[in-house]
Amino acid sequence: MSRDMGWQIDRDGNRIHHTALIGSDTRLGRENSIGPYSIVGGLGSQVIVGDHSSIGAGCIIGSPAENATGYPGIAHLNFSQYADAHPQEVFAVRIGDNCVIRDRVIIHAGLIKDTCVGDFNYLHSGTHLNHDCQTEIGVVFAPSVISAGRTYFGAFSQIGLGSCLHQDCSVEALAMIGMNSTVKGRVPAMSMHFGSPSRIRGANRVRLARLGLNESQIDEVELYLLNLTATVDDVKERFRALLDELIAESSKRIRANWNSQR
Repeated sequence: MSRDMGWQIDRDGNRIHHTALIGSDTRLGRENSIGPYSIVGGLGSQVIVGDHSSIGAGCIIGSPAENATGYPGIAHLNFSQYADAHPQEVFAVRIGDNCVIRDRVIIHAGLIKDTCVGDFNYLHSGTHLNHDCQTEIGVVFAPSVISAGRTYFGAFSQIGLGSCLHQDCSVEALAMIGMNSTVKGRVPAMSMHFGSPSRIRGANRVRLARLGLNESQIDEVELYLLNLTATVDDVKERFRALLDELIAESSKRIRANWNSQR
């Protein structure tokens, strides 16, 4: 490794601050950055990072899950030893390509499967993803989002400042959670959801307009989301087709934006 102002650069172009602790079983792709005082792996759970992702200062990634019915308390005293003795019970953390993980982010390992962060995710400061969370492409977490275990975040969903998500939540594609929301259950695709407890308020109108839908199209989506037309089969089919089209357009835009910055 070469050394530059406290940073080490390995042969794959990964830039790692000298105060960061990287586990021996951590697997890094190419041209990633890991900031000061972060711990990535080395706590008993493997961490696998793709290419071109940034991990900020003071992050903890790959620590054992917090679950009263999962690992016994003694495992937390020496989780590496527990992991070696119970390899079938310990799962990894996987982080995709082109992610931004800001400072003080915590990502716990899985209890029943790998915890996975998809490509082009943005996890702002203080985000906490608990065990077995799964995120698709383009998910954005505002600062101080806390997600309990086994939650799912669909493509290009956005989670507002200080929101708290109960275990087993499903936030579907292109949905928006407003700030300080308390979320349980399913959040429909393309919807706006907020409150404590959170509930559907209509379509995610700003995001849909940015993707090129006109007012009448957004109104139609909103009628569907409010269950006024959800029982009509042809409307369901058009809703699914529209969602697929918007996910594809969002993917094209985010990749084009990334390529323009390189």
